[in-house]
Amino acid sequence: MILLGRSYGGYVAGTIVQLATSIEAALVAQGLATVSAGPVTPGAVTTNQPAGRVGIAAAGTSVVVTNPAFTTESKFAATLSNAAADGTALYITRITPAAGSVTFTLNAAATAAVAIDWAVLGPYGGVTTNS
Repeated sequence: MILLGRSYGGYVAGTIVQLATSIEAALVAQGLATVSAGPVTPGAVTTNQPAGRVGIAAAGTSVVVTNPAFTTESKFAATLSNAAADGTALYITRITPAAGSVTFTLNAAATAAVAIDWAVLGPYGGVTTNS
């Protein structure tokens, strides 16, 4: 995870994000970010990336990721990446794609901050790449 010193990929400066290892290394090498122990900054995210990690704060039940490439037909893979840290929010019950966004909804309100790892799937089920 990295703390962004400048905006990148739609994420605003000052947020902690988790990106592909190679992207994180490049941003740190360029002085645009620093390594962080996390956790990921909770709340709605706007990005142009095809995958990432998004945080939900304690008491939250859902989070929105905005990306202009998403459509109502977009397919996603997502997992609650730290369910052991929360005894109530154990899994994602719904993934709701919309034009320009997707909403991830948990089975219950989180009692501690949790994170969701997600990826938009490309045509025919293949994971898209950021090329």
